[in-house]
Amino acid sequence: MTRLLMLVEGQSEEIFVKRVLTPHLASYGVHVAHPVVLWTKRLPAGSGFRGGAVGWQQILGDLRRLLGDSDAWVTTMLDYYGLPKGFPGQQAAQGAGSAQQKVARLEASFAQAINHQRFIPFLALHEFEAWLFSDSETVADYFGQAKLANRLHAIRSRAGGPELINDGQTTHPKARLSALIADYKETSDGPTLLHRIGIAALRAACPHFDAWLKRLESLGKP
Repeated sequence: MTRLLMLVEGQSEEIFVKRVLTPHLASYGVHVAHPVVLWTKRLPAGSGFRGGAVGWQQILGDLRRLLGDSDAWVTTMLDYYGLPKGFPGQQAAQGAGSAQQKVARLEASFAQAINHQRFIPFLALHEFEAWLFSDSETVADYFGQAKLANRLHAIRSRAGGPELINDGQTTHPKARLSALIADYKETSDGPTLLHRIGIAALRAACPHFDAWLKRLESLGKP
């Protein structure tokens, strides 16, 4: 079975990988080892704090440690929104083109900076929480708010799809969810809802996520 190491941005992504992606990829012959959450600060004693992309050197250091594993593939699950200054390709990504073209340019620059044959870069467009807009009814049912479905669906329709809900300071996906749902809990509600929505619905609504998942599934082919 092919081994895959995954560097993720925070606890929400970690739980999603464990509950949803790990069993899915196992059926394709790909074993996801325990996902690694970005180190925010390391303490001399060896412990520290994790979660959140606060600097390029932080991301680079964590990836180099994972790529030291000589027989595992390595991928990432980081948000396009809020990438730290110094992340490779940021200036080029801010030029002309669609959101899909911009994230593709960033991922290409990311791959070039890491320069390793077993590295597969992935940035969630525009944010991990965008995937919750894949199924408005499931989210509304979960919170017991029938009118919420129409509001979520309207946001998705205006943007053109969950992954196109933008990267504005007050309009990125997590900000919109927090504004609509007073008791939304990022690390518990997000992964639970994505588990209920399911891989098939996520893939159908989020083509950038789908393309990355197909690449990971292919690692298990002889």
